[in-house]
Amino acid sequence: MEQHVKMIIGGAVLFLLGGISVYLLTSRPDAAIPSNNTQSTQTAPAAELTSPAPSSAATETSITDAESFYEAAEARREQQLADKAEADRLAKLTAIKERSVECKFWKQQQKTSSAAAKIEEKIIQYCTLQTSSSDSTSSDATSEATSSIE
Repeated sequence: MEQHVKMIIGGAVLFLLGGISVYLLTSRPDAAIPSNNTQSTQTAPAAELTSPAPSSAATETSITDAESFYEAAEARREQQLADKAEADRLAKLTAIKERSVECKFWKQQQKTSSAAAKIEEKIIQYCTLQTSSSDSTSSDATSEATSSIE
């Protein structure tokens, strides 16, 4: 029984020592990991044995590079969301114009009438979404047309 207790205590001590050594090695990123291979240390030149520790300036630039990368990625994501929202808004406006009573009326007139040029102009006016500069004038014209129908 006494032998089992010694083995358990020895295992626990080894476990704790292993945990502490892993913590100490990983907590300092500039610490070099010693090599147990003596042949490689005998044949390697002295310049290779002493590796310079990374400076704090290099670490700071890598952190700022990562921060700038995340900021740029966030800006791209926001721009994509804004572009998608604008595309959805334009698609909805186009669908509303195409389903309007005026658009349906002029498309019907195109099928039955011979004055195609004037009707084509009306279809463009009532069925297509105008550019942003003429968007306010087309909305004014649409509101005037809607008020005249009522």
